[in-house]
Amino acid sequence: MSETLKCIKKHTNPGEITLILSGSLDFMVRKDIQLALDQSQTEDIHHIILDLSQTSFIDCAVLGIVMQTKQKLTEAQIGFSLISAPGSVFDVLKILEANTVISDVSTTQEN
Repeated sequence: MSETLKCIKKHTNPGEITLILSGSLDFMVRKDIQLALDQSQTEDIHHIILDLSQTSFIDCAVLGIVMQTKQKLTEAQIGFSLISAPGSVFDVLKILEANTVISDVSTTQEN
C-alpha cells in the first residue's frame, strides 16, 4: 500500500520553484505528481527543482512522468533538476539511466 504523497512548493529564487516531495513515489500517486509538475509550469518559471530528500521509493510509473516532464521542459527552455535523492532512490535513477537523461541529479551524499 502506498504512503500519502506530500508536496510542498517553495519559491526559492525569482523564476525558480522547488517541489519538495515526500513519501513513496509510486503508481498510486503518479497523477498527483503530474498535476504538481504541470501547475508549476507558469510563464514566470524558468527552472523547476524536484527535491527528493524526503522520498523513500520511486517506481517506473513516476519515473516515466519525470522523464516526460524533462523532455517538455527542455523544449520550452525551462531548467529541470532532481536534488537530494536518498541512496535507494538514486540507485533506481542510476539503474534506469535517468541520470544520463536528466543531467542535473544529485544524491543526499552530495548535498
